[in-house]
Order: sequence, then structure tokens, then C-alpha cells
Amino acid sequence: MLLLGIIILFGYVVGSINAGLILSYLQGLDIRTKGSGNAGATNVLRVIGIKSGITVFIIDCLKGMLAIYGTAILLSNSDQNLIFSKEIYFYTASLASVIGHSYPVWFSFRGGKGAATGLGNILYIFPSLTIGPLLVFIATLVLTKYVGLSTILAFFSLSLFAYFYIGIEDIKFLTYLFLLFLFIVYAHRDNIASMLNKSEHKISF
Repeated sequence: MLLLGIIILFGYVVGSINAGLILSYLQGLDIRTKGSGNAGATNVLRVIGIKSGITVFIIDCLKGMLAIYGTAILLSNSDQNLIFSKEIYFYTASLASVIGHSYPVWFSFRGGKGAATGLGNILYIFPSLTIGPLLVFIATLVLTKYVGLSTILAFFSLSLFAYFYIGIEDIKFLTYLFLLFLFIVYAHRDNIASMLNKSEHKISF
């Protein structure tokens, strides 16, 4: 259990290094006081610019991958008997990193929404699985211009594509993906409310 606790803490700390907040501080502002008030890549893109938005997105993805890669290193160097399968440790680190991104202790627990970090997790665990959800994201964004809705549907489709890829046999992986989807929905609850009352910001192409 000690190893599991270390992995949870490691994933959280990696996830809580918020690129959007750091970059905005370097430019003399707090991104959470501008635009949508979110510290993720989309708001950075809107407020600061496309280059900064892309930079934040890439960093957030990379830290999602780092959370799993670091966990793999911890497991390989541990002399403890593993209580669970390696996959459970990976999934736990993934969820911890997404929570860390959204609720960073260094920034008063006010961060982003975890989508890019979650994407980085999946890119490390099962990279080919991201192709279908990426197409869902693009199609939804083009049709609706809502980034939040596109993100929610993309993460929902992860479970569906995983089911068609591997079936019901790997129930642990499917459960992990569904938990990740539920967190993304919760993180986007304000966006959902805004879409329902037709006040949600639409992205401009």
C-alpha cells in the first residue's frame, strides 16, 4: 500500500504543475481572472494567443505521459511485492495526475479541467485508441464550435472505442476510462450549464 500511496502522490504532483498558470504568471497575469476563468489550454489560447495555447496543451499532454512513465519506473525499481496488477497502478497514477491538474495544491486548488493531461495518459497507455476520439472531437467542434462538448463526447467515445477494440474482457481498463469520463464531465459542469442556457462561448475558426 505504501507503493500505491507514493504513486498517487507522484501522479498528483506531476499533474499539479500547471503550465497555463505558470505561463500566464510569466506574462504578468493570472489566466483564471481572464476569459472563462479556466487555467487550461483553451482559455490560454483565447486570452494570450495560439502559440501559448498550443504550448500549454503540449506540456499538459506530456505531463500526463510522464505520470505513467514515472510510475512504470517506480514499479520496475521497487522491491515490494505488487498488491495489484501493474495496470491498476497506471490507472491510479493517471487519475491522480488529472486531479492534480484540476486541483493543484500550489495554486489554491484552482487549475484546468484535465482533458489534455488525460489525453497524455491515454497516449502512453494505449496510443492507437486516441484516433477515434480525436475524430469525434474534431467533428463535434466543427459542427457545434463548443470545445467543452467536443471534449466530453471525445472522452465518452473512449470507452466505446475501447469496447470495440478489446471487448468486455478488460473490465479494469473500461472502468478506468469510464471514471476518467465522469471526471471530465464533472470538470465541465459549468460548460454544460452554459450550453443549456445558450451562454457558452463558441470557438471561432
